[in-house]
Parts: sequence; C-alpha cells; structure tokens
Amino acid sequence: MATKKNGAILITTLWILAILSVLTVGVGFRVSIEARLSKYNMDRLKAEYCAKAGILKAREMLSRNSKAYDSIRECGITLPADKDIRSVFTERLRDGAFEVSYDEEGVNYYGMMDEERKINVNKADQPLLVSLLGKGNEDVAASIMNWRGGARMPGGGAWDDDYKSLTPPYECKHADFSCIEELMLVKDMTPELFESIKDYITVYGDDGKVNINTATKRVMLACGLGENLVTNIINIRNGSDKKAGTKDDGLVQGITPEEVEKWDITTDERNALNYFTTKSNYFRIESKGMIDKSRISVKIVCVAKKGDKQLKYYREY
Repeated sequence: MATKKNGAILITTLWILAILSVLTVGVGFRVSIEARLSKYNMDRLKAEYCAKAGILKAREMLSRNSKAYDSIRECGITLPADKDIRSVFTERLRDGAFEVSYDEEGVNYYGMMDEERKINVNKADQPLLVSLLGKGNEDVAASIMNWRGGARMPGGGAWDDDYKSLTPPYECKHADFSCIEELMLVKDMTPELFESIKDYITVYGDDGKVNINTATKRVMLACGLGENLVTNIINIRNGSDKKAGTKDDGLVQGITPEEVEKWDITTDERNALNYFTTKSNYFRIESKGMIDKSRISVKIVCVAKKGDKQLKYYREY
C-alpha cells in the first residue's frame, strides 16, 4: 500500500515539475520577446533621431547658401573648398550615423535633390503639359488646368459635372495640387500615365521655372529644347569625366539675352528658354538614419524652402 502511495506522489511531483518547466519556458520566451521588442523600439528611436540630424544638417547648409546658381553637385549648398560632397552629407554619431542622399537611375547622389528640376503642375501652361503627357492626352492636360484653376479651359477637359457623374462622385478642386499623387483624382488620368510622369513633376516652386543645371533630359525636351541642345547642355554639366555630381562638373552660368546670343539655337528654342532658370529655392531632402550593429534604419523625406523655417512636406519610413 505504501509503495502505491509513494508511486502516486512521485507521479504527481513529476507532473508538477513538468508544468513548472513549461511555465518557466513560456515566461522566459515572453521575457525574451519583450526584451527584443524593447531593443527594437530603442534602436528605431535612435535611428529616427540620426535621420533627423541629417535633415537638420542639410537645412543648416541650405540656410548658408548664397550662390547665384544650383547644380546637381552643389544643390542648395555652397561646398567648402576643403570638403567633398560625401563627407558633408554623411556623419558618424554616438551610436549610429546618417546619410543624406538619393538614388536616380541606379546612381547614388549625396546631398539634396532640386525640386525645381521638375515641371511644376501648378504653374505649367497647357502646351507644356501636353508636351510632357504626350500626344493623345490633350484632354488630360486641359483637365489638369481645370482642376487647379477657377475658369474652364476653352480646349475641353473635365469640369464639375464630369466629376459629379463618377462613382463615387466628388468635387473638382479648382485650386492648386497639394501633392503630385492628387493628379490621380483628375478624370482620365490613368495609373500608367501617372507612373510615366511622376518622376518629372512637382507641386513646388514660386514661378514654375525649371533649373537648367539640374533638369533631366526628358524635362528639357518637354520644355521645348531640341535634342542636340539638350545633349550639349548635359555634356557641359557632366564635365570631362561625363559623370554628374563630380568635381569637374560645369554649368550654365545664366540665361540672359547676352548669354543666349552666343548659342546656336532656333527661335523656338530661344522662346523655350523662358521656362528655365539657374537658381532654385525648393529642395527635397532624403535622410537615412542607421544604428551600429543593427539592421534597423529610418528614412525621412521632406521638402524645404530656402529661407522658410516651415517644412513643405515631411514623411518618415
């Protein structure tokens, strides 16, 4: 009888030990998860502040820029003679680092991106919009003009009643675009068409002029410059190494009548130069914050205007 009793006690004890072991493993696993989650949150917060440090550095450089021009290499900044662009826009911090740069066509450029290298959809006239959108999209161009303006364009395009007939219906804004994605609300603007132009348009800029020293080939062609002239401008900008953003980069010093008189261009190209400038005020800043011994990083994208303390756009990734 005693043997059976001792056996029962042993079995009960083993069950208790098994249950306690399971509970211990469960509690330990939960504590481990909470510890990892806490570390993740701390690392992400550190990465966020590293990225913000990059934004502050770029804005500080922008506030001190006094040049009469902006180029791809010196975009919104006056580069010190003893500094290279990478050392200015990358910096080691206590537990991490930041990098201010952007990618374009597989190339990484350090520094800010000129927003006024693009066509301003809030300022562009109808011929320029048609040139950018391509033949067959004249109605879309007119609809863009109608969306942002108070008076209906004589060339057609969607108007109030057209938007009210959609499912679901909504109002035509009759005001400037707040962001480029708002173009998707314009009637007949397809995802494919938007995708084809989104890298070449902006909603920022006071006069709608495009910086000839930073504009892409497609933008310059859309503005009415010929293929040969655009190629010559890009060759001047790229310098002898044929690469943008390097020390030997050249630039168009000005678009004054005296300067233009030296160029071998057509009358149409001469007129198209009215779309251009050499100085910009709005800049896109992409800052990435990284933490040592961690895969965690935070990217902040914002748009800043020179001389304005308020950011025009801000988003964290």
